[in-house]
Amino acid sequence: MELMQTDLDRIQFLLETEAGLTLGEDLRTEGKAEEGERPAYKTSYLGSKQKLVDWIWKHTPDGVKIVFDAFAGSAAVGYMYKTKGLQVIASDRLRISYHMARAIIENQKTRLSDEDVAMLLAANADAGTFVRNHFKGMYFNKGVHERIDTIRSNIDKLKGYKKDLALFALVRTCMLGTDHGHFGSRTPDSRLVLNAKAFDEGFQRFVKRINQLVFDNGQDNRVIQGDIESVLPQVKADLVYFDPPYATEFSAANYTAVYHFVEGLMTYWKGMALRDTALKTFETDHKAISPKTAPAFFEKFLGAAQHIPIWLISYRDKAFPNESQMRGIFAKLGRTSTMRSKDHKYNLFNKRASDANQPKERLFLATRDSAKSKADVEIIQLDGNGHEEEPQTAACHTEFPVEIELIPNAPLKTSAEQQSPLGDPQFRCVLCRVGTNKNGDHFSHAELSTRYTTAINKKVDLKHSQEFDDIVGGIIGSDFVEDDQGARVEVVGELYLAESAHAALAYKLMKRGIVRQVSMECDYAEGECSVCHKRFGSKANYCIHLAKFKGAQFQGQPVYEILHGVTFTGLGLLDRKGADENAKITQVGSEQSGFDRQPSQGEDMEDKAKDHAEAAKDPGDGGGGGTGQPESLEQQNRALQEENKKLKQQVQELTKRIEELEAEQKAAANRVRAEKLLAQYAKKGVSFSTDEARKKELDRLAGLSDEAFAATEAALAVLPEPSVPKAEKEPEKAKTEAPKAAANLSTEAQVRPHDVDDTPASLEDELTQGFMAAYRERLGFTASGSS
Repeated sequence: MELMQTDLDRIQFLLETEAGLTLGEDLRTEGKAEEGERPAYKTSYLGSKQKLVDWIWKHTPDGVKIVFDAFAGSAAVGYMYKTKGLQVIASDRLRISYHMARAIIENQKTRLSDEDVAMLLAANADAGTFVRNHFKGMYFNKGVHERIDTIRSNIDKLKGYKKDLALFALVRTCMLGTDHGHFGSRTPDSRLVLNAKAFDEGFQRFVKRINQLVFDNGQDNRVIQGDIESVLPQVKADLVYFDPPYATEFSAANYTAVYHFVEGLMTYWKGMALRDTALKTFETDHKAISPKTAPAFFEKFLGAAQHIPIWLISYRDKAFPNESQMRGIFAKLGRTSTMRSKDHKYNLFNKRASDANQPKERLFLATRDSAKSKADVEIIQLDGNGHEEEPQTAACHTEFPVEIELIPNAPLKTSAEQQSPLGDPQFRCVLCRVGTNKNGDHFSHAELSTRYTTAINKKVDLKHSQEFDDIVGGIIGSDFVEDDQGARVEVVGELYLAESAHAALAYKLMKRGIVRQVSMECDYAEGECSVCHKRFGSKANYCIHLAKFKGAQFQGQPVYEILHGVTFTGLGLLDRKGADENAKITQVGSEQSGFDRQPSQGEDMEDKAKDHAEAAKDPGDGGGGGTGQPESLEQQNRALQEENKKLKQQVQELTKRIEELEAEQKAAANRVRAEKLLAQYAKKGVSFSTDEARKKELDRLAGLSDEAFAATEAALAVLPEPSVPKAEKEPEKAKTEAPKAAANLSTEAQVRPHDVDDTPASLEDELTQGFMAAYRERLGFTASGSS
């Protein structure tokens, strides 16, 4: 059974892929950061928590000043804590992790110069030959083994942090240069491996990238190499973060075996003996964690951390020890624990969905006291918790309808848990989602995950009215939530019934189902165009794309405004439908008994409104001889409901017609561009055997998404032009040479002619070759690719 695959394993170049050419993330971002700007740290290290660092920071308790990253691995989490201004101590048993952490955590100022890089890539007649001698034909293309020997020998001329930086760059280049990004498999796959020249270019790019990660956070950070049980007693810290190796139902984590090549490369296999196996691993007494040994291993290293007040432990589902065993270990060691869960996919490019590559990430917080994480405090202040401060002034403002929906029983872990004054009912809603709304406003994950608390203590009003008397309540709680329904900001609002007659009416209308939607409003410091990526501090300075096409398309490309520096300014109650016609109020608090929840039989508020309308029509018994006529307020409600119903129906019909017209327009445009692309097929020598085959290809192209169509165009562009056939020979000459040609086709007895594969390449094969050429050109590698 193969171990977990890395991000670059089993990437499929299919014509209809929605991912397009999204490979080689490390190399595509090289050199894009402005001078002095620190880029994000990206790594493909197996099991890396790189994509979860924001989530980990969110659940790091306040007041922590010194953090110990006990299983440093790729150093992504330790580096995150360094960027937050904390003192970081990092440790790992593997030498590759030790050098990585020294290069970017302990190192504060040292960088590799251009002269250093030139020296490292220079020829060296005295270079060793270990890689060439022992790994010939394995992991890399021809010529790469020699370059690894040479660069590694030249690295020994460096000392201190420069040597760490060079080893880090060499490790990353080797991990990119092999088929899978690790060395736990030697399965051949020539699509991503590099030749010698491309390997050198990749090394230079990684040096530049790693240089940009170096900065001084003003703390005395340090890195230790050794086994966790021996290192832990030496460390004094406020919090220890554990990302331990563990066994799952699918595999056992053995990082030494997976990264044996680069681990041996750190010392050039000094004092190591290679095993006579297919992978050429080195002999070691280290044993992988198994389901049987995992509980004892966890209890041992956690027991050695008793002197550290706070433990933060990354884990996953279907692992050993299981969650129950983990909680038992915490209790045995005198710790109280809480657990958070999050969906996470390690194998971004593995198209085979399975429990192994789509785990649920667990995060345990185990303490000896009542320490709370940032996500658990009642009111999260923007100052002093790692989030940026609110802007003093807002350059732009936007608002749009959002949904109010039923939230699961688990309460929000914010100030929403506070008890509101008696008589002030509450309602829950989704304030904003990650992504682009119908107005063309785009809210990024990074923006919402750090700015959601700006909604707290903001107003709830009527239809975004700016009149003071129209304020009917306030937002008392906010949280950033991620689950299978997506990432979003959820809030709890409160209606001030005692202070506002409008609030009482709004509450009654919400209960009766007349008001079923709210609209978010916010300010933001800057807007960025999705097409040209220019930034604007005012809508008056919009580029042509945003000014004319925001929320639509420009030359087939969606146009939206990416919002930066968002500050939520309030919530407006609406008596009409907005962008989402299914956005309904489904949970409203009552004055005495808390929240009125939806009936379990599928009845929604619209059904309840109908019931109210029918009840209003029924005169009843008149209370013992009364007239049976409805009250004045009931008549008004019934009239409002009828009018609202008609308006809703009109809006639905218009919306449906607009969507139909847009779909027809889009289909026609797709058909036109598909016809144009088919015309290019002929220029590339691609033909169709029948009109039906051509029509089938036309229909396929017309049905592609914009990203897939662009990828197909790119693939077609790099296909070679058809060769020009030579002029036909003169008939007489052809006749005289015919016997000779026939003679050339003869063969001796008992000798079988060689088989010749003259099958023409399929259209998909030719386009796949085009994808590969476009991909290599995009990464900046030479067209030769693998040799």
